[in-house]
Amino acid sequence: DFPRDLLGKRSISMAVTPGGDELVVRSRTTVRVLARDMSSRTSFELPTSNGYIAASEQFLYATALGEKRVRCFTHAGTEVANYEDPDKYIYTPILAPGGLLFCVLSDDDPEQDEIIALDAQTLEPRYRFGLSMLNHACEMAVVGEELFVCDNMNHRIQVFSLAGEHRRSITGEWKK
Repeated sequence: DFPRDLLGKRSISMAVTPGGDELVVRSRTTVRVLARDMSSRTSFELPTSNGYIAASEQFLYATALGEKRVRCFTHAGTEVANYEDPDKYIYTPILAPGGLLFCVLSDDDPEQDEIIALDAQTLEPRYRFGLSMLNHACEMAVVGEELFVCDNMNHRIQVFSLAGEHRRSITGEWKK
């Protein structure tokens, strides 16, 4: 029952609200919030194209490729907060329990990637971690009380506590 007009899009990003009641789909500049039955609850346009999205029950978080900011929107599309880093690009937002939003910070040197933890309501910075440990961090997932970061160029997964403490690295054979 996934909306057919979204199938086959080249640039699509999706997130599920906690509890799984809504699916948020971003296709270029358009964001659609879908109910469990895939009917459209709301739809709005973002000011920038192509990027990543995360969702809470109250807010949506969007980054755009090549931008140094993350924006927070209501489900109706009203921007309520944003955070901009003067030096690094921001991407791959992921929501964690406890009101934190994690994002990857990157500049022209992917060996200088790091993670920033932001307050999920205000987008005020809380702390940073992972600098000099990550080389082209590309995706993240929260599992329980841990943040898993795909450390792409080091061919491993880095695991951190939600407080930013490095816990372990998972390495293995990666197919090219």
